[in-house]
Amino acid sequence: MDDPLLERLRRALAPEFELDCRLAAGGMGIVYRAREVALDRPVAVKVLRPELATAVARERFLREARLLARLQHPNVVPVHRADERDGLPFYVMEFVEGTPIDTFCNARALKVSERMALFRQVCDAVQYAHQRLVVHRDLKPSNILVTEAGEVKLLDFGIAGLLDASTNDAVT
Repeated sequence: MDDPLLERLRRALAPEFELDCRLAAGGMGIVYRAREVALDRPVAVKVLRPELATAVARERFLREARLLARLQHPNVVPVHRADERDGLPFYVMEFVEGTPIDTFCNARALKVSERMALFRQVCDAVQYAHQRLVVHRDLKPSNILVTEAGEVKLLDFGIAGLLDASTNDAVT
């Protein structure tokens, strides 16, 4: 299937990144698998949908990248950089080879203790974010990946909000 955005992004990010394929698409962005050439490592590149690229949407997208970059936790997918090329706001993050947590759990005969260990990792990541005044607001199985080693990675903070430190209320 033709993906004009993939071709445009390939041209915009070359020669630093070699884009491979679309991984996921959400309301605001599309995520592609890529290779960072200089470091020869797989990465994920999230790009703002061009049809949504208003000034407000660009700021929200950049805010997402900044929020994620603040979160340095083993169970949160780290952001490596954010930029804009050829009118395409994007950010680069760790590529996680994983399975959504519900699929992971349903495909294995996990003991209750093993399921609880996964749940603890999710809770640790959410607690860590909350301590830094970041609220995920879209916590669902497809945004929680589990690696083959059983490590949980929380991703897609696209509609995350900040907490007001004085009231603990979410602000957008």
